[in-house]
Amino acid sequence: MEEMFEFRLHGRGGQGIVVAASIFTEAVFHDGYYARAFSLFGAERRGAPVTAFIRVSRDRLMPRSRIYNPDYVVVFDPSLAVETSIAGLKKGGSLLVNAGESKDGDFFISSVDDSPYHIYTVDATEIAWKHKLAIGSFPMVNTVMLGAMASLSGLASLESLVTSIKKRVTASVEANIKAVGEGYDSVKEVERLVT
Repeated sequence: MEEMFEFRLHGRGGQGIVVAASIFTEAVFHDGYYARAFSLFGAERRGAPVTAFIRVSRDRLMPRSRIYNPDYVVVFDPSLAVETSIAGLKKGGSLLVNAGESKDGDFFISSVDDSPYHIYTVDATEIAWKHKLAIGSFPMVNTVMLGAMASLSGLASLESLVTSIKKRVTASVEANIKAVGEGYDSVKEVERLVT
C-alpha cells in the first residue's frame, strides 16, 4: 500500500468544516491522489463541535473508519478542548491552529508548547473578517484554513483548491478565492519539533 496521509479537522458547526473537507479531497484528487472525507457531529446546530476526517493516498484502497492517529490535526476554533483536539496526533506530526490575536489561540498554543510535533498557526478569523466572509457575527474560516492546509501538507495546489472552490462554493466566490490564497501564504511555524 502507498503512503497514506491522514487529517483530523476540529471546529464548530457553521464554520464550514464539512465543506472544507470535501473541497480539500476534490483538490488533492485533481493533483493525482485519491482521497476520502467524512465527518462526525452531534447536534446539527451552529456552534456545536464538529470533527471531519480526510485520508489521502496514491492508492485508491483506504480504510473507512475514524482517524485516531492523524499526521495532521487542524483546529478551526481554538476555544475547543485542547486534549480532545490533539489526542493521538502522531509524534512528528503537524498541528495547525486558527490563532491570531485571540486569547483562545494563545491558550491553545501555550497548552501544547512542549509537545513532540510541529505547531503552525494562521489567523483565519482575521483573514475571514478582512474578506467579509461571515454569517452574522460568525466568521467563515474554512477557505482560509484550506489554503493553510494545502500550504502545510503540499498535497493540494492552490490552483486545484481554486477550481474546487469555484465548483462547490456558491456565495462570495471571489472573496473565498482571495481568502484561500491568503491562508496559503500566511502559515507560520510556532514551535520547532521537540524530541
